Amino acid sequence: MPFFAKRFRCGARALISTAMCAAFLSACGQSEKFNRSAYEVCLEAAKKSNSNIASASFEAFEKSLVASSTGDDQFRVSIPYELNGRKGLYQCIAAKLQSGKFEVVF
Repeated sequence: MPFFAKRFRCGARALISTAMCAAFLSACGQSEKFNRSAYEVCLEAAKKSNSNIASASFEAFEKSLVASSTGDDQFRVSIPYELNGRKGLYQCIAAKLQSGKFEVVF
């Protein structure tokens, strides 16, 4: 195989690797955006749902747990809170709609 062909193959591999890496990084950024949106919708629901926990002190996004399934538009959100010296955990499932918005489904 000629020298330039080997260099071309090597360059093509590097280009493909770079493109794949960029795609993965952009997907991670999108995932963070979706997780935060799911958290915000669930936090709003928590503050509206039950008068007992509406006045609780809820943890920030960074201390909450948001989990989603691959290929699934539903996110399980667990938000720790404290009310009258007692700790609790508010859990909900938020679904991503085709419009890009989120709604609480459970």
